Amino acid sequence: MAIKLFFTHIDRTITDSFCHGNIGPFDTKSGRIILRVQRELQTSIPNISIKYNTNTPDDFAIDAVKTALITAKPSFANDDMFSQEFSNYCIASCYNGLPIGGGSYTLVRLNLAGLAKKALDETDFLNTVLPDAVRRMTSYMDERIKFIVKESNFFESSFLVREGLISKDNFTAMFGMFGLAECVNHFVASRKQKDRFGHGERANELGYRIIEKLNEEVNKHKNPHCRITGENFLLHAQVGIETDNGTSPGCRIPIGEEPELYKHLIQSAKFHKFFPSGIGDVFAFDETTKKNPEFLLDIIKGAFKQDMRYMSFYCTDCDVIRITGYLVKKSEMEKLDRGEQVLQDTVALGLGAVKNSRILERKVRTND
Repeated sequence: MAIKLFFTHIDRTITDSFCHGNIGPFDTKSGRIILRVQRELQTSIPNISIKYNTNTPDDFAIDAVKTALITAKPSFANDDMFSQEFSNYCIASCYNGLPIGGGSYTLVRLNLAGLAKKALDETDFLNTVLPDAVRRMTSYMDERIKFIVKESNFFESSFLVREGLISKDNFTAMFGMFGLAECVNHFVASRKQKDRFGHGERANELGYRIIEKLNEEVNKHKNPHCRITGENFLLHAQVGIETDNGTSPGCRIPIGEEPELYKHLIQSAKFHKFFPSGIGDVFAFDETTKKNPEFLLDIIKGAFKQDMRYMSFYCTDCDVIRITGYLVKKSEMEKLDRGEQVLQDTVALGLGAVKNSRILERKVRTND
């Protein structure tokens, strides 16, 4: 009852679903109760992830799958992968992997789709335009961090620091990007080829080279205030915002163009190693999947063996659905669309994403 009341309180007092909790990788009594409570309450807040690794018991993981198919959470985080990069981490906000006791000074985002239009061709993009954009963006991030650390007195005045909950030594910064698919498709179209990102070897190979180059350029930059990550900024596959139109989150294949599930997983997994501070893919399943949660756990195990970092799923008959990295109730978006009052501000973000990014048109997977 205490845990149920706690989660009810969170849903009533926190107005967006960027609030995040973690369970796992071990089977615990509290973890089981949280899953049961989420199935009962079916609230969009908080977002939840399960840290899943090879030692996580199958019956606990299946319990998490059953919950996700009812209320779009928890998502599954590849704990074996995250643990190699962070000694002590959690999943925060949408799907951000960050050090516990710290976090990110800032998150800025690079629109690769828009940047592609500034290049003469893909060679110019890789050798000139992209490195220049990274230099400008890292410089901007440096200024933001300088303000927080040197000018704002945040770390000298915050009660979080005084009480030992956070430390400047545990902070890094997130270099976000989005629109890889549209960036690749721009160059493929300019060569008058029929490939598209997610559907052709040449297009997929170009996408990989772009992210490989982006990672190389970002890692050239050093900031002394990011000691926890070797003075490097971390790449982050940014989920997008409600006003994005015609650009896909992070490295995702555009909605409406999703290939067969096994091809989708293999293609997406290639990029996950570059994004320790977060990347994820979302999959919609039909309601018959609820009868066979073992099927979905097998998919998760196979995806993680391919080094997929983070994946989310929900059933098409769920009221709570995942928009990009956050959760919203379909019923609440319908109310807002009718001009009725809603409590959470993420409902407005979700409604914008539904209208601009075709969120409700994701390819529906089955357990056939």
